[in-house]
Amino acid sequence: MATLQAPENSEGIRLSKRVADLLKCSRAEAEQVIVGGWVKVNQVVVDEPAHRVNDENIDIHSTAQRGKVPLLTVILHKAAGQSCLPQSHHSVWKSLTPEMRSNQDRSGISLTPRLQKMLQCAAALEDAATGLVVLSEDPSMIRKLLDERTPLEHEMLAEVHGPVSPDQLYDMCPTGLKTSISSSTPEKTGLRMAFKGYQPGYAAGVIENTGLRLMGLKRVRMGRVLMAPLALGQWRALMPYERF
Repeated sequence: MATLQAPENSEGIRLSKRVADLLKCSRAEAEQVIVGGWVKVNQVVVDEPAHRVNDENIDIHSTAQRGKVPLLTVILHKAAGQSCLPQSHHSVWKSLTPEMRSNQDRSGISLTPRLQKMLQCAAALEDAATGLVVLSEDPSMIRKLLDERTPLEHEMLAEVHGPVSPDQLYDMCPTGLKTSISSSTPEKTGLRMAFKGYQPGYAAGVIENTGLRLMGLKRVRMGRVLMAPLALGQWRALMPYERF
């Protein structure tokens, strides 16, 4: 007696196959769209290509049409004490929550846990500093931000204890570094520093070598990308038209 076979689609088909059919693209391209957080199944983001579907409603973000998706780059306003090392208990990745997403973010992308793990820090700051940090899954973006042959200009604001003498200001302007006084009171002085490229600890070292006591350090710009108007701890996706 022949055994009755269950219909092949009784358990559904892989989401990647459904998306590939909808976009008229390859299975590999469809998987990129899914992993990138651009696909919703019954209004819920699903980032697992092997997820099984039957007749559920599949919604693909318009940005991901034809199987081509922009690789994600995120900028965030790092708080003091946070680390740019992913394995740290206080890493900046833990700020990438829906609650801390800026209302200025117009990307429409869903930052899934899978996608979040793919982000690499392309412009680290020391733990004590605050300000602009960049995380990206785009290899070309990471290479650009780390390229020592054509380094980006970084702008940082520093606050030091007490007044700054002309000689101390001169010593904080070695080759490639421009430092100016932005504010001054008997108790503290605000400094604006601009230089090509940045290694954690460099700005603090330049300041402390003059005998000044550093009170705070914040990066506010990298190339043409400004941290403002992100509030402390907030993040947003970089738009495709934005360039460093």
